[in-house]
Amino acid sequence: MFYGIKRAKSKLSDRLTGVYTILFAVILFILSVGVFFIAFQFMIQKQSSNLSITTELMSDHLIEEIEENEPLSSPEILEEQNNDQYLSIFIFDSEGETVNRLLNFPLNEKALPISAPEPTLIFQSGHMMLCVSRPIQEHESVYGTLYIVQKLQSETAFLRLLGILLICANVIGALAALWAGNYTSRKMLSPINQMIEATNHIGGSNLEARLDVPEPDDELKNLALTINRMLERVSTAYRQQGRFVADVSHELRTPLAVMQGNVDLLSRWGSADPTVMQDSIRALQKQTAYMNQLVENLLFLARFDNMQAQLSVASFSVGELFGELLEEQALIDPEHNYEVTLASSSDNLTADRTMIKQLLRSLIDNSVKYTPKGGLIQLSFKSDDPQAILTVSDNGIGMDAEHCEHIFERFYRVDPARTRATGGMGLGLSIVSVIAQAHSGYVSAISNPDAGTTVSVYLPR
Repeated sequence: MFYGIKRAKSKLSDRLTGVYTILFAVILFILSVGVFFIAFQFMIQKQSSNLSITTELMSDHLIEEIEENEPLSSPEILEEQNNDQYLSIFIFDSEGETVNRLLNFPLNEKALPISAPEPTLIFQSGHMMLCVSRPIQEHESVYGTLYIVQKLQSETAFLRLLGILLICANVIGALAALWAGNYTSRKMLSPINQMIEATNHIGGSNLEARLDVPEPDDELKNLALTINRMLERVSTAYRQQGRFVADVSHELRTPLAVMQGNVDLLSRWGSADPTVMQDSIRALQKQTAYMNQLVENLLFLARFDNMQAQLSVASFSVGELFGELLEEQALIDPEHNYEVTLASSSDNLTADRTMIKQLLRSLIDNSVKYTPKGGLIQLSFKSDDPQAILTVSDNGIGMDAEHCEHIFERFYRVDPARTRATGGMGLGLSIVSVIAQAHSGYVSAISNPDAGTTVSVYLPR
């Protein structure tokens, strides 16, 4: 299991590294394209401005030559202007025919734009070129057209070098991002690996162990605290389970011992002595009924623990339910006095009537056990806006307040000897708490020695 988790963690770090690397590479690529484009635009604009000035000066020079009666077709006119090996010059007459040219580099004339009033960028044979045309005129007289093509040799070489440098910077940056992302992701995820290792060493023998909580107040600290809280719940449930098994074993040991003793008695003298036989049979019947009730209560609690119990929710009258309970109680317990109080104008409650009846029955039985004959047991109901409150109180022997928080735990007894004498098995109030929780409510108790006990069940309306 540990190594499977470790591999999954490595995959997560690899994915994080990949995301960081791709993101950084994309950002670096966009920046590189931006730098290259800005440099390209700057150089083209600068050379276009220079070429426009050169064209204007050369046009003025040609007009001076014309005024000196020098024909535009004379080779010497262009030779005088041949001071840049990356300039090719053409002169066209008014009809558009070429009358003079100066080629300083190979050029496909047919691919040139016919007219270029503004410097125009073209590409030929892998080179960038700027071409521009300007009329040769003085006042209203037009003598022809000057057409200049500039080969951007140094600019092409510079941009090519810049492109190579930017590509190399992108590759180096991506590799650096890959290494930094891998190192950073593993460093950041190392506390998780430590948590995994620490968690794998926690078992049934050391459930009290907890994870170290990181100092920074971040997600890892919250994760460690969450795992520690989960371990606390698991530890509590584990202890409760152990105590539950011990309590069940203890509850079953006594009736099984009684049954075994009576079976041994029957096997020895029961067949010869009718009195012994009858006493043993009655004892076996009593212990069998006790064990059946214990198993039924345990199954009831187990169904709620496993979320298998289904509630049949409906609206019913609490006053009618109280009356029904008191009629039954008058038959089985005529030795106590009962009183009903309905403190609300409406006594309707929306819940599972059967479950609520069982809840009240358990509370009444508990009060009967610990209230002397002739004592008073009160049933009351109060309905407020947020919740409804069912209360069963008595004026019995009560208990110390420190026990009130624990009496709803399974098999908890304030006085084991006293509970055994009354026939209790320590599950009645646990069933009350479970039913209240199933209805999204809760239960509480208030008690004092010799002053009685009051148990209140709070249910949402």
